[in-house]
Amino acid sequence: MVSVQKHWERGWLYPLLWLALKAGAESSWQDCSILTVRPPVARPGSGVSASCVLSPACARERGVNAADVAWRLDGEEIPRDQYGSIGSSVSTVTLSALPLAGANLSCHARYGGSDTLLQSREIRVASPPAQPKILSCISIHLANLSCSWDPGPETLLRTSFTLSVTEVMRRCGSKFKDPLECRAAPGARSCPVPAKNLYASYNVTVRAENELGSQTSPVLCLYGMDAVKLSPPRVVSVSAVAGREDCLAVIWDLHYSEIHHASSALYELQYRARGEKLWKQTLIDVREASPVPVRLCDLPAFTEYTFRLRSRYKSDMSHWSEWSNKGEARTPERAPSKEPQLWRRIEPLDSEGERRVTLQWKPLQRHEANGRILGYRVFRQRPGTPEKTELSECSGTTPLASPECSVLLSAERCVLSLSAYSSAGQSPQASIAIPAAGQAALPGLSTLAVSPADDHSLLVQWKPPDRPSVSGFILEWCVLSEREGCVLHWHRLGRHSRDMVISESIEPERLYRVSAYVLDEGEAGDPVSVQAYSRQGAPSRGPSLRPKTTWKTGLQLEWDPIPLDDRRGFIQNCTIFYQSEGGVWDFVVVNGSVHQLRLDGLSSDQEYKLHAVASTDQGGTAGPDIYVQTLRDGTMLLVIPLSALLTLISIIVLLACVQQRQAIKKRFFPTIPDPADSSLANWMPKKIWMDFRDYQDDRCLKTQVDISAPRPGTVQETQSSLNRSECQDPASLGGGVTIPIQTYCTAAILQHCTGDDYVRETPRRSCAEQGSVEYSTVMGIAGGYTQIPQAKLALLPCNPDLRVQTPSQDLFNKTYQSLLYPDMKDPDQGTEEEEEEGSVSTSSLLLEQLMQGRAQNSGL
Repeated sequence: MVSVQKHWERGWLYPLLWLALKAGAESSWQDCSILTVRPPVARPGSGVSASCVLSPACARERGVNAADVAWRLDGEEIPRDQYGSIGSSVSTVTLSALPLAGANLSCHARYGGSDTLLQSREIRVASPPAQPKILSCISIHLANLSCSWDPGPETLLRTSFTLSVTEVMRRCGSKFKDPLECRAAPGARSCPVPAKNLYASYNVTVRAENELGSQTSPVLCLYGMDAVKLSPPRVVSVSAVAGREDCLAVIWDLHYSEIHHASSALYELQYRARGEKLWKQTLIDVREASPVPVRLCDLPAFTEYTFRLRSRYKSDMSHWSEWSNKGEARTPERAPSKEPQLWRRIEPLDSEGERRVTLQWKPLQRHEANGRILGYRVFRQRPGTPEKTELSECSGTTPLASPECSVLLSAERCVLSLSAYSSAGQSPQASIAIPAAGQAALPGLSTLAVSPADDHSLLVQWKPPDRPSVSGFILEWCVLSEREGCVLHWHRLGRHSRDMVISESIEPERLYRVSAYVLDEGEAGDPVSVQAYSRQGAPSRGPSLRPKTTWKTGLQLEWDPIPLDDRRGFIQNCTIFYQSEGGVWDFVVVNGSVHQLRLDGLSSDQEYKLHAVASTDQGGTAGPDIYVQTLRDGTMLLVIPLSALLTLISIIVLLACVQQRQAIKKRFFPTIPDPADSSLANWMPKKIWMDFRDYQDDRCLKTQVDISAPRPGTVQETQSSLNRSECQDPASLGGGVTIPIQTYCTAAILQHCTGDDYVRETPRRSCAEQGSVEYSTVMGIAGGYTQIPQAKLALLPCNPDLRVQTPSQDLFNKTYQSLLYPDMKDPDQGTEEEEEEGSVSTSSLLLEQLMQGRAQNSGL
């Protein structure tokens, strides 16, 4: 414990010893030097010199001399070119200029590699006082004489001022009494002395002194009344002037102990109406010995005024007195001098043919009312009648009630008038025309412009119509809001008005509708309306997007307009931002009036993030984000359902066909009986007739051939009959040409057609008569060979160059031979298949049926 205490004591002992030794060393250095500055107080702009003298003993002991001395000014070393020395122990420095606030000068000795402070001195910069100048003096009756002066430039030293007032025999004369002096307080610029005689003459001076010198002002010769400050006058009363409702008279008086005549002074009368801040004033020059009442005229009626006075002696050095007491009075009432501003609202006709008209008016200003308004009267004038009828519905309207009145009027045109009345009379009438129901409105303004004047006002400008009948204009304005109703404000202007600044109920960032009406002889024209903001801002919220339609490469968006109260400005444009997952943002800008957008060029089956930003002239606000997924490939989505549907339909049809196979077979593939199984197969008539009858054509020749038995010359006979150049009537052939043949032969029908039938690609009729049998149909077409199954009826071609074609002898013989001998083969022909193509044979049964059908049709 003892060792710790000793250690603590040693820890504090050594620093204390070091500080003591350092202080002793510094004091020893300061004892070895003397610092002198000349002059001790420097004048502004002048220089000073200083010297630091080292004692010989200290210089020898420490080995320093004048060359080791350095000078510093406010801590900054002074350049050595300003140094000097006197011998080895005196160092000097010269300063050309000092700061106006003074400076600290110090000298240091360089010893042991460092600078050691020898001496320091504060150098002050100051000047002797300038000659003061007396500005004014004030003499107060039975009190004192006080003067004020101008001290001149600042000396930077403490300077005292003494006012000396000496009463003299006459103006600027010799001394009459000893001087009266007053020493001003530090910083004061005036001082009073007890010179109470206002009618004496005085010599006045001011003396300024400091340690650098003194100055005295020029002598001011003063007569006590010249500098007098009179006592304030006194207002006795203020009253109305008989016969002059616009005048008030002020009665006042003076303190005659200070002035013998009222005409020796000037007077100033001030007055103002209640509620006003600025005073109006007028000078009064009194010519009489005593004060006279002051009359003020052209004052507004029924206005309360306050009056006060002050006085001043007629001298350039005199001073105004303090203000008198206040006097108050009110001017008398007069009839209202101006008609009220009048406007109306007209509602549609009701079921009884009446309409409600609401009259609105502005209360008169105080200077227009000229008194207390007691109420309003409304009159109606019908067209074509000079009389005006007072409407009792509005007779009880008072100024305390709402400035409007509603009346029921018919559909005809009329004029409504309004006047205000007081105890002194009635105002001029304000009139407005109410047009007839359904009457076309008069033309309105052609130009109306509204622009911001400041945050709480709008500038409205218009171009009036060039019509001499225009009597004025009406401006209407109200805030457009979905939360509040439209509270109409209006103002009426004269016919020469071209603009107006409206400030009533105008707030920034709210939309206003301003409407202007032209009054044409009291009747309002069509309104012209403009929307405006006094100051716009960014919307308080952005649009909310919603998808309307989505497909694989795009989508259809829509959004609702931003509510009026949230727009806070005109929406100039809307920017839609969209971004795919992991992609970059893209955007589309549309006009502010557009509320839907089609986005194309998107990726299929991709999720997109979208939001919209609505912008005004002052900025934009973003709406909430939405996420929309585009569709997959639309082709696959259609093919798969259609394929499934077609497959289902095919299965249903197939099942139906299987279920109804027998009915379908009978429908499309009917069963044909086998002729071999018929009983007619064993029966054959001995004679087969082929009837060539008339085909209802003048050019066709039909020949009946009997082929029951062969007969010589029959072929040639038939050929000769066919070679005739013109078709003959069958009656001319007698019973026809009969060719006897054996049974089981085949008949050939030879038809001769005109050239017209041959050349037509689609013939008008068949060259061979169409007949129907049980097993087949026989049909022939002119101009070619047609093989008919079963019957195999061959038709010979017609010659287009001849009107009747006669078969050749060879072809006819071959044909006839095939009929008689169907089993014989022509040695000139080829194979059996070729013979099958060149000749036609048919069974006797079919030919028998054919012939019988022909006979029945012909009536045989």
